[in-house]
Amino acid sequence: MKRLLPLLLSFLALAQAPYGVVGEVRYRGYYPLGSWEGRNPTAKGEILWDGEKASGRVCVEQRAWDSGNGERDKKAREILEVETFPLACLYPQRAGYQGARFVVEGELEMVGKRRPVRIEGVLEGRPEDGQFEGSFRTRFSDWGLKRPSFLFLEVRDEVDVYLKARVRR
Repeated sequence: MKRLLPLLLSFLALAQAPYGVVGEVRYRGYYPLGSWEGRNPTAKGEILWDGEKASGRVCVEQRAWDSGNGERDKKAREILEVETFPLACLYPQRAGYQGARFVVEGELEMVGKRRPVRIEGVLEGRPEDGQFEGSFRTRFSDWGLKRPSFLFLEVRDEVDVYLKARVRR
């Protein structure tokens, strides 16, 4: 029993050890004549995961979005109110394999609002030392945001979001 207790305590500590997450978020917006992309390499945070339930947060700095067009990025910073809401954060609640897919469910907080999000993707490697790539779709209207215009044409409401993150214990 004396040998079993330290082993059990080590296992419990490992099960609750935080996972460090660093990565990049990209988005794709659409207008009637095509699409554009932006990227943000500032994703970082910590999560706790027991194989099903998850907690913690992973955030991006909203002012770091880069689409390669300074005017478009300036307008995006205005729409996202980055002075008031400098971070967008994912608060995971559940994560795990559903068939071959790895699914993260939780809430996304942006512009002072929280909305449910479901991110489907692939986890390569082991959960404690792997790479996650996933995506989800959101809408400007979901957040009460004004859609920007491009060449006097309003962009589509839908925005695709792609995540690529390294996970390490």
